[in-house]
Amino acid sequence: MTAAARTITLDMPEVLYERVQQAASSLQRRVEEVVLEVVATALPPLDGLPRDLADEVGSLAFLNDRALFKVARSVVPPDQSAEMSALLERKGRGEISAAEQSRLGELVHLHEALALRRAQAAVLLQRRGYDMSDPDVLNRLP
Repeated sequence: MTAAARTITLDMPEVLYERVQQAASSLQRRVEEVVLEVVATALPPLDGLPRDLADEVGSLAFLNDRALFKVARSVVPPDQSAEMSALLERKGRGEISAAEQSRLGELVHLHEALALRRAQAAVLLQRRGYDMSDPDVLNRLP
């Protein structure tokens, strides 16, 4: 079964159209297919994520490079990291209360959400031509 499709008319700057047309030609595909692939790549499927996180991750595609680098460099605040480590240690010893287990779940969710945002920012930067396989790129560029 094929998903329903919508037709749109898109005014594209000539210089951008030429880039898309060149890519389509080298891939031996139609321009429309290349545009669809670019849109699908920029807006990854976010099924199964909480709505707020899905919205945030989806909006990363619209950030400029400098903002994406800021997201890619973001880290867990030290106090949250220390709290999570302490709770994990208590859990490992079987000394964790229900309230602490709940807090640990919150902290794990925050860590996972940050990792997802950082990963998506890195993917988008890679697609924009940055070599994200080089760890020094995060320190050298905007």
